[in-house]
Parts: sequence; C-alpha cells; structure tokens
Amino acid sequence: MALAAVAVCALATTTACGSKGSSGGGGTDADTLTLGASLSLTGALAREGQLTKEGYQLCQQKVNEAGGVTVGDKKLKLAIKYQDDTSTPDVAAQLADQFNDQGIKLILSSYGSANVEAQAAVIERNGQVMADSAGANNEIFSKGYTRTFAVLSPATEYAASIVKAIDELASPKPKTIAFLSADDGFSKTGAEGGAATAKKLGYTVLPTEYFPAGSTDVSSALTQIKGKKPDVIIGAVHVEEGVAIVKQSKELGITPAGFGETVAPPTPDFAKALGASANGVLGSSQWTDTTAGQDKYFGTAKDYAADIEKEFGHAPDYHDAEASAACLALVLAVEDAGSTDADAVRDSMAGLDTESFFGKIKFDETGQNIYKPMSVIQIQDGKVVTVWPKENAEADMIWPGTK
Repeated sequence: MALAAVAVCALATTTACGSKGSSGGGGTDADTLTLGASLSLTGALAREGQLTKEGYQLCQQKVNEAGGVTVGDKKLKLAIKYQDDTSTPDVAAQLADQFNDQGIKLILSSYGSANVEAQAAVIERNGQVMADSAGANNEIFSKGYTRTFAVLSPATEYAASIVKAIDELASPKPKTIAFLSADDGFSKTGAEGGAATAKKLGYTVLPTEYFPAGSTDVSSALTQIKGKKPDVIIGAVHVEEGVAIVKQSKELGITPAGFGETVAPPTPDFAKALGASANGVLGSSQWTDTTAGQDKYFGTAKDYAADIEKEFGHAPDYHDAEASAACLALVLAVEDAGSTDADAVRDSMAGLDTESFFGKIKFDETGQNIYKPMSVIQIQDGKVVTVWPKENAEADMIWPGTK
C-alpha cells in the first residue's frame, strides 16, 4: 500500500485547535490527530533528516492501516505536519513555537542533539510534549525538562558499546585505543563515554583528538595519533566525518587492527562511499533487524525491516527505526491517556513501559531511555551485519577488522 499523503492541520475553530499556552492536545479535529515535526530536510544533516522522515511516514501508514489512534471510544486518523528546519537549531526551536501557535501540542523531534536541545527548551515553556527520536546527548536531559522523552539510548553508550564489543569478542585483544571526535556536543559526549568505558576495562587510552563538526578533512587529527600506532581508532562522528576517518587513515598509512565509529557505519551512504575500505569497520546502532521485541503496529524487527525495504527501496537504517519508535511512543501515550490533552499525554509518556520492534521503550525520571541496550554492527562484504550482543549476532566479528 502506498504511503498515505501527509495531512496538514486544517482546523475549523480555535477551540478545536487549542491556543498558544493551552494544555489541549491541539492539532485535533473530530477525525484527525496531527503531530508536528520539524526536520533537517536540507543542510548538513539532510541525509539523516530524510531517513527520520521515512520513519515517521511509516509510522503514520501503519497506525492508519490499523484503523488509527484509539482515543477513548474514538478512532482518529494520524497525520503529521512537516517543516524544514534546515539543520539549524534556532530554526528548529522557532518551528516548535510555530506549531504551538497553530495549536499543535504533540511534537516529533528533529534530527540531531543540537536541534533537539533547542526544541526541548521551547517544548517545556509551551507545555507541549515531544517524542525525541534522535537527540541522544545526555546534556539535554540534565536541565530538569519534564516534557521531552527520548526513545533512543543515551549518547554515552554509542562509543562505549563498541569498546564493550571489542573487549568481549576481539582476539587478540588490543591494548591501546584512540578516540577522534567532532566538536559538537553529541559527539564529544559519545567520545567521553567511550573513553571512560575503555579506561574502566583496562585499556590505554590516548588523548582524544577533535576536529570541526562536518569536516571532510580530518588529516590533522589523524597525524597527531599516527606515530602512537593505536591498536583501535574509534570515531565519535556522523557520516561525512566517519567516511573521512577511514579514507584518510589509509591515505596516511595508518593501519590499526580495527576501526569503530558511531552513527556512520549503519547508514547506507557509508559503505557506498567507501566501497571495500568499509569492510571490517564496526559501528554502534540504536537498532538492527535482530532486535528482540514486537508491538501491535509494527510487529517484529524483521517485519519492520521488510516494510522499510518495500516502501523506500533500501535496507533499513536505525535512523528510520528510532523515528518510527518515537512516533509509536507518542501514539501509545495518547491511547493510554485516552485523551489528546498535552498534560495527560505527558503523564502517560512518563509511565510508558512497553516492548516494541525497537526494543524496550521506557523512560527514567529525566526522560531518557536507559533501559534499551545498543547493538554493534560490522561491515562485512559491503553489508551491515550485527555482531554484538552475541545473543542477537548474525555473524562472528572479524578481527583484526582491517587488512
């Protein structure tokens, strides 16, 4: 079935829509529940933003195919109103305000920690509720906000999960690890989490080298570690930076036993850009198609993977999955509340504890999902393969990972 067209809130009265500062769910008429989503559809994060949109679109389709959102004795059609935040935090925040002016109180987050952090302050002020699909930085949840809920594991787990996988599976076990990081908040938090875990496990950790976010030239940072010959290089990065680390390491003759990177390797563009050079690279992933759990809208992780392939013509990516999971969480909270009232939905979100195709969705008192472990993948023969945790592995980890 083709994806349903995205509906725009066309509400008959301000009473139905709600008004700025009201606690009403907004975006709701007699038959439709409209969620707001500002997304990075252009700018530096456009690729990840498009995958996020796919995840939201699939959620809309699956919910409506099942009859819509159950609110008390009614069934509401789910609609999502999109706006482009151009990968800019200030614009993402302004769009959250615009949604509020339109009476749309239930929000699906943008892509990226900087955008989500900017949105979260506005969401709190306006009494909206936001399901966060892609803002993992722990800093977002250190400010006392009570209306933003992240379905994804925290930023500190991204690089740390790669370290844990290497520690458990690598033979021979490496001794030294170097971390490279973009200088954005999410990446720096990820690198710090990875370094802390590595030190705790007894590895020698070199000083972290930083480079500007969005860099396609990281040779300066690589040159700083070249003479130290680390056994493992782990990048806290996004796609462009991750591609640059592997490509320029080879150009500079840097040959560790293994590379690991956050965010980049599970994304389809990574292996496409690097070709055979991508083989052996480890990556942390919020979700894989071997993730345990299921739910009434998406079924299992395998079911979800098949739906992404069918609808969008590419292998599933965790950015798709975390977006669908955020939408799912908001839908389930509305159904649990039996209301679209923002305060009632917020309370239901805070108490949510459910299994899903994405794994466990449950939030601590800060709004983070600390209950869902991450997975580690490896590029093998150009394909993304789950290698850790062992109970979910599709193949053994290849080590050394580079040749």
